[in-house]
Amino acid sequence: MTKRLDACLKLILPNALKDQILDLLLKHPDWVGPFITHRVEGHGDPASIASAAEQVRGSASRVQIEILMDARHVHDLLAQLRVDLHSSDVVWWLSPVAESGSLI
Repeated sequence: MTKRLDACLKLILPNALKDQILDLLLKHPDWVGPFITHRVEGHGDPASIASAAEQVRGSASRVQIEILMDARHVHDLLAQLRVDLHSSDVVWWLSPVAESGSLI
């Protein structure tokens, strides 16, 4: 049976939390579909920019993880992340996915 992938959960986090979150995602294949990670520059609240160099630049180095998943499991995953991390440094948003697939 093909996994339903009707939501895209995006997580934005400090580089220091990347491995911990990836480990958690890999422990929940029943909730998590395919995902990608990439480096991004975060902008917004200056108080959340930790280093002096980032404050001068006006942005913070972050990792973005985009997860295709079944929308029914999004809040289960977020609840688990809150328990395991409990960090205000991780922000998220959810977008619907109209369709997804491969070219095969």
